Amino acid sequence: MKLLEEVKNYLDITWETTPQEDEKLLSMIERGKAALSGKLGTCDFEGETQEKTLLFNYVMYERSAALNEFWNHYRGEIISLRLRKRVEKYEAEKQGL
Repeated sequence: MKLLEEVKNYLDITWETTPQEDEKLLSMIERGKAALSGKLGTCDFEGETQEKTLLFNYVMYERSAALNEFWNHYRGEIISLRLRKRVEKYEAEKQGL
């Protein structure tokens, strides 16, 4: 399923959307990807990952004009995920030696 369709499903958008509504959601998705990648590094938004869940929540909060609350509510999860990614990277580099 395309990411846009998954986001619509997550947000319970069950009606036929207009091209303008789709474009607005796609813009939110792209901004969310950029923002989360900036904080986490490389992210997998296609698989069933924690990054993807954060992206869906980012879009939900932005759509509700509450983006500042997203960063407050998910700060701990973002920090934890960033640390886990660093540990995984370190372990992968260590095994490569």
